[in-house]
Amino acid sequence: CTVLFLSLLFVSCHNSELQYNINIDLNPNKIAPLTALLTIEADQPCKATVKVLGEIPLERSYDKEGVNLSIPVLGLYPGKLNQVEITLDYEGGQKKELLEIKTNPLPNYFPKISIITLDKDRMEPGMHTLDIHFANFGKFKSAPTMFDDRGAIRWYLDLSFHGKMVAPFQILKNGNIIAPGRNDIYEFDMLGKIVHQGKIDENYGMHHDILELPNGDLLICVGTRNAYIRKDNKDVLSDSDFIVHYDRKASKVLKEWDLADHMDVDRDDLNFFRNGDWLHMNAIEFNKKDSTIIVSGRNQGLVKISWNDKLQWIMAPKQNWGLSGRQGKGYPTAPYLLTAVNKDGKPYPKDVQIGNKSMADFDFPWGPHAPLLMPNGNILVFDNGPYRNYNNENNYSRAVEYRVNEKDKTFQQIWQYGKERGTRLYSSIVSDVDYLPNTGNILMTFGFITPKNIHQGKVVEISPVDNKEVFEASVFFKNTNKTKKRGWGSRDILYRSERMELKMSLNNRR
Repeated sequence: CTVLFLSLLFVSCHNSELQYNINIDLNPNKIAPLTALLTIEADQPCKATVKVLGEIPLERSYDKEGVNLSIPVLGLYPGKLNQVEITLDYEGGQKKELLEIKTNPLPNYFPKISIITLDKDRMEPGMHTLDIHFANFGKFKSAPTMFDDRGAIRWYLDLSFHGKMVAPFQILKNGNIIAPGRNDIYEFDMLGKIVHQGKIDENYGMHHDILELPNGDLLICVGTRNAYIRKDNKDVLSDSDFIVHYDRKASKVLKEWDLADHMDVDRDDLNFFRNGDWLHMNAIEFNKKDSTIIVSGRNQGLVKISWNDKLQWIMAPKQNWGLSGRQGKGYPTAPYLLTAVNKDGKPYPKDVQIGNKSMADFDFPWGPHAPLLMPNGNILVFDNGPYRNYNNENNYSRAVEYRVNEKDKTFQQIWQYGKERGTRLYSSIVSDVDYLPNTGNILMTFGFITPKNIHQGKVVEISPVDNKEVFEASVFFKNTNKTKKRGWGSRDILYRSERMELKMSLNNRR
């Protein structure tokens, strides 16, 4: 028999071989509008395959067998009567039915996405995932979002219930999504269910980055309520300058690193924010080979520290580095600065080392974001480029790869992309870069481009073999709830992007 299924309608189909009921629950957790949950009751064990039909069909098979199944539907089109094919395999054969699920249109503040380049044969598999945040009159509405190769949004989480920014999201080893607020740590499944919610001591405020350690614990960038630095003979409250090791199971901070212990807090060559924001830590990377941490500080550069809290090196222009410590009375930091060398291992001239000049084959990362360790041991980082060479005249952003020789305390630029496109990809804030493991391609997020008032983000995938774009998309912001005064929460931003499969394991729902 053939039956037409409607959203949220409980129906049944009977034949001599299989009897079953299907219930459809659209957006079962109220924050993932392009998902549904199928509850299947059958008179004999079966397995299910779900296929969302459309211009780009999405199909997923589930190995779990039983007479009572809960099957997720991911990747529905917004504002459409979706056709969804369900296939049930059982010992006696196979049955197929066509479901219809009606979804609501996207909120009016969602961006328009335009696909510029699409070379499917050379691209990393998966969908395009945006860590996007919408202006909300001085705050943010956060909404991790996925779109397909035609630019159609096929999944998102509406995290506006939190009231403020929730970012950045990360994919855990179990396939769930983790995302921090200021003091809350949320773990969601792909249907939007909060499978776990942790808390961090309110003395800390999480910001900018969170990552999963090999044992399942977390490293988190934080600021503290009572950390001060000495500036101009005054005690100034600082922020964004601590890392903590957080036990997810016990919801407890186990260890902390104070970056001011190892850096010159008086070095203001690139601090154009408030007085106490001397570092502006925005990302961390963990090296499991030696248990070290690479820190990205927008106002200082890249820093490597050990698990036992010892400074290893600093990658930054060699200008005005003094004593470490919150009171400026620690040890000299200059000896820890890496020297930039060319492909022959020869150091560049002094004006390059201090940052006054760039070379055709080398530049420092200025206002960096998102350092990442590549399989070859090199460091990939997003070089935003604000105030390059201490001026605001040479504006471009890029992804760049460096090789560090820790024994010699030198580093060499190996590869870059973005400089050749100039201001067209210039993003002075946020942004991201990722290494894609299946292809070896590089995925870049230029998250805040504002040429001639066309406010957008760009997602670009490059094959480093020939530096050719294999994928490029423009994300045109609408800024529906912007403010006249510029600042945090006044404009839409694209913080990061990822390439990932839209899938969900049935074993991850607690």
